[in-house]
Amino acid sequence: MTEFPDHPFWDFSLEVYMTPGVGEACLELQERHGLDVNLLLFCIWLGASGRGTLAKAEVEELISAVRAWHDDVVRALRAVRTRMKGGMPPAPDALAESLRQRVQKIEIDCEHTEQLMLAACVDRAADDSLSGDDRAADAGANAARYFDGLGRTLSDADRSCLSVMLGVVFPDLSSARISELSARP
Repeated sequence: MTEFPDHPFWDFSLEVYMTPGVGEACLELQERHGLDVNLLLFCIWLGASGRGTLAKAEVEELISAVRAWHDDVVRALRAVRTRMKGGMPPAPDALAESLRQRVQKIEIDCEHTEQLMLAACVDRAADDSLSGDDRAADAGANAARYFDGLGRTLSDADRSCLSVMLGVVFPDLSSARISELSARP
């Protein structure tokens, strides 16, 4: 069994992703844009944790740093797991489901590895003097830069997904402020 080092980004990702509505919002964005949810969460975490905003060049470096791992490992495992859903005749259903669950565990471990790779790319101390609104603005700006780096134009549905995510991360902000931050991309 692999022992992963503790990291606040992984803890953040688990907490946020497991909140009702966030997983679905992330998957919608992933399906529509082919984006890397780990990268989107990282961009939001950097801002939320007080580590500031990313420059366009930094976003491009992050995308490049994990592209091969994400495409060749994470997405490949996801494709296998998805293909196995609902059985793989003539394999016995119970066996196929057990194997699918093991593939899912490996997929999650590979995503954990990717998150550690991302965290190693941007080593910044948190600025504890930043207000919640400043952190939210940084998180929104980082998300916007990620979408810009992908060359994506966001629809109202995409902005709604970002609002769900930012609303969970910044529960003390008004829904109007969350909508404003989500409209930036």
